[in-house]
Amino acid sequence: MVRESEGADERTLDEVVRDAMAEWQIPGVTVAVLHDGKVETHGYGVISLETNYPTRPDTLFQVGSNSKVFTATLVMRLVEAGLLDLDTPIGDYLPDLRLADPRAATTVTLRHLLSHTSGLEGDRFEDTGEGDDAVARYVAGAGDWAQNTAPGEFWSYCNSGFGLAGRIVEVAAGTSFEAAMKERVFVPLGLERSFYFAHEAIVYSAAAGHTQLPGEDAPHVALPYHIGRRAHPAGGIIASAGDLLAFLRFHMGNGVVNGERVLTVESIRAMQEPQVEIDDEQAWGIGWGLRTIDGARVIEHGAGTNGHITQMLAVPEQTFGLVILTNGNRGGHVNELVEKWALARYCGLRAREPEQVSLPLDQLERLTGTYTQRLETATVALRDGALTMTVTENNPFSGETVEYPPIRLAPLSEWEVIATDGDWEGSRARFIPGDDGRPRFLRLGGRLVPRQPDPALP
Repeated sequence: MVRESEGADERTLDEVVRDAMAEWQIPGVTVAVLHDGKVETHGYGVISLETNYPTRPDTLFQVGSNSKVFTATLVMRLVEAGLLDLDTPIGDYLPDLRLADPRAATTVTLRHLLSHTSGLEGDRFEDTGEGDDAVARYVAGAGDWAQNTAPGEFWSYCNSGFGLAGRIVEVAAGTSFEAAMKERVFVPLGLERSFYFAHEAIVYSAAAGHTQLPGEDAPHVALPYHIGRRAHPAGGIIASAGDLLAFLRFHMGNGVVNGERVLTVESIRAMQEPQVEIDDEQAWGIGWGLRTIDGARVIEHGAGTNGHITQMLAVPEQTFGLVILTNGNRGGHVNELVEKWALARYCGLRAREPEQVSLPLDQLERLTGTYTQRLETATVALRDGALTMTVTENNPFSGETVEYPPIRLAPLSEWEVIATDGDWEGSRARFIPGDDGRPRFLRLGGRLVPRQPDPALP
């Protein structure tokens, strides 16, 4: 049953998607919806501006970091098999592990890794080849990863932690990470359009990513397509929207697929329980991002690779699932618009719109500064009584460095702001105060970005 309410957007799903694609110049999109026990899948646009082949409902996209929930599911299967424990120090599984802080190997656990609370530097993308030892070689370099915060101290999105979890899976399962995933997740769940390797995906309809950078009038095919085998545990899956929807449906179910128990209900529910509170509106479970929208519990994950932006979410109490896959780097705006429409249309849910507030100049001034980590530098400045942010990004896939035009920021509270224009419009950022009353970190894109010392201060 479709739930109508006052002021509802009367457009159809097709109209919402096509309007959003046109506004943000996204070449191709697939959408899969589960509601009232029925599944529908749709394809829009083209898979590549080089070929102009149409996007099909079953077209494969790089689903990026949505893969992390698959990795967490695989870990839970191994936990149930008695091969792993979420609260055992990772050094017990990897006795040769060397970390920058030697104490971390005896403190960090799989629970920390799967909930992004390990404190490890999160975005290390060194290429370690395409052999079966790629993940092992990646983890062998972990001694160069910074320990930014103490384990369990903060939540900060961490790709590197899932690389460690992937290596622990290999040791516990006695096989490659991809083989373990296929045997223990893909096959039992009936996911026949989910792969890790491009040579597997290329025989099907597969979307190319596209990028549109500041100052460019139109998107173009993003290169390289290749991600790298060392990143498979964190973000390597290439899949259809239908397979992701089947995965969501499993996580809203009782753990049994075609008469086979894949996970216990207790494990499924444990993955959806908050492990860390991020802010007033968001928490993180084991693999899953968690929100409450209009009183309803939502589990979700999003992703970005080189020109693919994707999203999956579910409202378990209503057995509602939604998957949106786009092949454009501005696709997050399409995801947001379709998600907002679908939650209202199918579930009667509307997220609370953030309210901007006014802050005195001294409170705005203390937020200014330069915040830097491996993938980006953000400079927050005060101009004509308003905050702006200039972001420089280092693309880990292409090696390109891109500087975005200054973005206007509006305060939502003493320590939180929202972007009000440009490609970042609607994105929130939160400052984490230090002992001196000034920000210690800027949480941007889910990452803790350290504030650099002000040379003008003693």
